[in-house]
Amino acid sequence: MEKKIQLKKVMEILLIVFVAGIVCILGYRVIVKADELPGKLCSVPVAAANLNETNHVTSRVQKVSYDTMRYGYMDDLMLAKMDYMDQYYESERMEEIRAVNNLTAMSQRTSDKLAYQKAKAEQEARDKQKRDAVLAAQRAKEAQIRAAAQKIATNEAGYTGTGSGDSGSDDTASRGGRVGEPVFASKNGESLGTFTVTAYCTCRICCGVYSGNNRTASGTVPTSNRTIAVDTNVIPFGTKVVINGQVYVAEDRGGAIKGNRIDMFFMTHKEALNWGRRTVEVYLAK
Repeated sequence: MEKKIQLKKVMEILLIVFVAGIVCILGYRVIVKADELPGKLCSVPVAAANLNETNHVTSRVQKVSYDTMRYGYMDDLMLAKMDYMDQYYESERMEEIRAVNNLTAMSQRTSDKLAYQKAKAEQEARDKQKRDAVLAAQRAKEAQIRAAAQKIATNEAGYTGTGSGDSGSDDTASRGGRVGEPVFASKNGESLGTFTVTAYCTCRICCGVYSGNNRTASGTVPTSNRTIAVDTNVIPFGTKVVINGQVYVAEDRGGAIKGNRIDMFFMTHKEALNWGRRTVEVYLAK
């Protein structure tokens, strides 16, 4: 019986010792870890002490500027040099960009100018070809008219320029008047309308009592390829007109020449008969 009581006491003692050991171990852990980890499982005084220590350490930390973080600990002179070099290289780069842009713009302007000059030269060449074609046509027409006039003059073999006959028959030249060279108009002026154009010479058939007269009503010598008789109320004396591309001058008049009628002077009656009566458009000469 006594042995059982003693065994029970021994077990109680061992249990007490075990519990005391556990309490000691847990207490040590709480105290040590609270010093290492402020705010966790610690008392208010320990937390306050840890906070004061943290504030004290933070106040000793040196604030670092952005330039210091970027370039390191450099003096002001070195930083100024670096800023100057950055600005210099940036300026050089902008100058290169501007130079490239200027060259590009200059090249474009040169290309546009060359294209304009080429187009202008081509247009001028086309205009010159047109003018040359018009001038060639005018010269061909004038040559044709001259050839016709020369043929008529050649056929007038009996004309000597001082003939005395006044019958006006065949190709005998009438008294009075002189031969004139035809003048051709390169351009026509304002149209005077449509006229009936007849022909006359200084023979008795054409002029009657005035045959052989060597003066027109305006006082000039009647000249072939030049003199025409007009109604001065329609075309005044001295007016130059164009008939079939040839220039004539209003220098004479007649009793039967009224309104839109013109009488054209020829050296011989045969030439006048060959002309006959024609209706043509009459223009002012430029």
